[in-house]
Amino acid sequence: MTAFLSGISVVCFAASYLVALGCEASRPLFRSGVRGAVLVGFAAAGFFAHTLFLVWRAATERAVPLSSAFDWYLLAAWLLAGGYLWLMRSNPRTQVGLFLLPVVLGLIGAAQLSSRAPFPQSPATQVWGVIHGSFNLAASVAVAGGAVAGLMWLIQAARLARKLAPTQGLRLPSLELLATTSRRAAQVAAWTASAGFASGLVLNAVNRRRGLLETVPWDDPVVLRMGLLVAWLVVAAVVARSLARRPDAARTIAWLSLVSFLVLTGSILWGVLGPTRHGVPPGPVSVREAAP
Repeated sequence: MTAFLSGISVVCFAASYLVALGCEASRPLFRSGVRGAVLVGFAAAGFFAHTLFLVWRAATERAVPLSSAFDWYLLAAWLLAGGYLWLMRSNPRTQVGLFLLPVVLGLIGAAQLSSRAPFPQSPATQVWGVIHGSFNLAASVAVAGGAVAGLMWLIQAARLARKLAPTQGLRLPSLELLATTSRRAAQVAAWTASAGFASGLVLNAVNRRRGLLETVPWDDPVVLRMGLLVAWLVVAAVVARSLARRPDAARTIAWLSLVSFLVLTGSILWGVLGPTRHGVPPGPVSVREAAP
């Protein structure tokens, strides 16, 4: 069993998700009785391998389990993949995977570009570190989920405007459900991102006051990019809430959700490729960064 678990790699579940995405993309093109079983099989196999990989990482790391940028991106991908399986089971005729799986694969790619070294740990900062990372993880998942719902709303609205029959092309959830999802995701993203940013400031202040670990300068790129992301998410949530009763509110919120995802993507790329002292011990500046 140990040999089996240690042999699971990122390629295993990423390839399974990629095959599932190919099956999803072929659904509007032709009908097949076998494709459904292949789709479910590869998606479930990928999620199972993904789960085992994270469990193995948590069990074998000497530091606090799953405490690196690599792990946090994979956790975000795992949550979205789990959501996809739940949606596929509850409403198998809809093609949510065509939109969710590319995000899952993108997060796996970001993990591969990120450092696997655990963040510096100390008894005084572990709790705040977990709080900080958990809120940021929740915000990232909420933004991604809201963007997927927003994109599907725009596609569904365009199809209805052209009066396409329900059996033509993509099968998507109802406009009402998609609008509700994107609106609630915007609120969750704003609250969790704000809490993640605030807890990060507290964590940095604890480090600075006690001199336990290397602190992050307040003008560090990670502070700037997270501040900008939080500011945008709060603005988007406020606008979404203020426009909730307007006839065009759903369309506006859908576009706001997509812009939020673009801002998050830019923040991730900035964090992966840019220099920062976030999450590294005293020493040279690292080009690796913590999870979003």
